[in-house]
Amino acid sequence: MNEMIHHELQLGLACFFMGILLMALYDVLRILRRVIRHNIIAVSLEDILFWIICMISAFELLRVMNQGIFRYSVALMAGVGMLLYHMLLGRFAVPFFSKILNKVKELIKKVLKKCKKILTEPVKRAIVRLYRHFRVRLRERKKKLEEDGSISQREKE
Repeated sequence: MNEMIHHELQLGLACFFMGILLMALYDVLRILRRVIRHNIIAVSLEDILFWIICMISAFELLRVMNQGIFRYSVALMAGVGMLLYHMLLGRFAVPFFSKILNKVKELIKKVLKKCKKILTEPVKRAIVRLYRHFRVRLRERKKKLEEDGSISQREKE
């Protein structure tokens, strides 16, 4: 009997921690959604994938630890783990990490904008120099052709 109680306690704790892990995984999705804007299709696909992962992990846990037998106590322990995680950590972790990642995102945007400006300025200057050089050469060529009489009055216009 003692061994049976020990097994039930292990199963309950495993389900409790599985609930915590699944809720933490969902919080990662919530943080990513706050940092990177998602459309409704992407959110729906992520949620479907999340629930598939939940089903597979719950099935595997029950298969390995309880010969695949479902018990309401197992679901209850997973639910308690999820709720406890959400109440103690999730409510604070999601806004905190979202804020940090948004600041990092803005910093990266600023750095990339500066890099783009630094890298494109020399290219712009080179293009302007080439344009001016060829424009001057084209004018000189046109003037020389006009002087030689190679260009008619009609071609000038």
